[in-house]
Amino acid sequence: MNWTNREIIKNDDKKMNDDTTKKPINFLSFLISYKCTNECKHCALLASPNQDGAQMEFGDLKRYLEDITSNYIVQEVGFFGGEPLLNFEILVSFIEEVKKYNIPKIGLPTNGYWGKNESTAKIYAIKLKEAGLNSIGFSADAFHQEFIPLDDVKKAIKACHDAGIEIIYLVSQNLGGSGAKNIYNEKTKEITDNLSNEFEYCQLITSELQVKGRAANQLTEYFSKVTIPSDKCLIFKIPMFMIDPNGWVFHQLCHGITIGNAKKKSLSDIISEFSYRKHPIIGKVVARGGPQNLLEMAIEKGYKPLNGYADKCHVCYSARNFLRPYYPNILEPSNLCL
Repeated sequence: MNWTNREIIKNDDKKMNDDTTKKPINFLSFLISYKCTNECKHCALLASPNQDGAQMEFGDLKRYLEDITSNYIVQEVGFFGGEPLLNFEILVSFIEEVKKYNIPKIGLPTNGYWGKNESTAKIYAIKLKEAGLNSIGFSADAFHQEFIPLDDVKKAIKACHDAGIEIIYLVSQNLGGSGAKNIYNEKTKEITDNLSNEFEYCQLITSELQVKGRAANQLTEYFSKVTIPSDKCLIFKIPMFMIDPNGWVFHQLCHGITIGNAKKKSLSDIISEFSYRKHPIIGKVVARGGPQNLLEMAIEKGYKPLNGYADKCHVCYSARNFLRPYYPNILEPSNLCL
């Protein structure tokens, strides 16, 4: 063994020892933009063609990555929107930058709109693969197929498989609880059965729709509404975080409640200082009884509660919308079109 190899092993051992002192972040996602090709009825992020043109800048992403990887072990990075491929060239540069940090899994969801043309789909898929993408999820259900022809999605799926992207998901959401029968779920099953039969290499992920974002305004009639759902929300105990183009940092899956702004403060400091128990809004949801506590806060300030709510997210979302003026820089972003 020559000197150079011994030094490489020694440096690798040092890196491994350093990494053992770092805490893990299961999932870190970058919300590139709120712009989308569609305005789906169920969208939790209110993405649409009508949202403003703010998009994440490369310099910000680079700074976030340098900071967070110096202090944490990031196990997976995802790119979200809106539709992340609307900003294709910057998306590719983002993926290439993430790849430099040896993060094992890099993925994104897409509606597959870019599969209109086979040659374009092939170019996109190859560039994504070469940049370092190894996981992609295709949103396929009654909500998305209202806008995106299924044949376009099929071309995009095939292009990704041919390009060698290792993991391909089909991602759908059911409406109204487990086993609920309605026109949306029937259509979704028809779509996912069609895709699963044609593309056996795809993994199907189906989840129950949470009533927040646009769903709170357009889809509550499909739920058996109880007065106030009493179950708590425990997702804040898992280290998963999202950063949007304005720098707002959210605990993953709970967009709308910020834990800081990474354009004003170090991302790693925001995460290390975050305590769900001490957060003025999240503490009410997790540590002190659940979303109904937020509802009581809103009622004290003049909110008139609904006769019933579809689920705990519906309670939380409705209360947060009312409370937003009272909690600037916490209940954000406040500039999205409903």
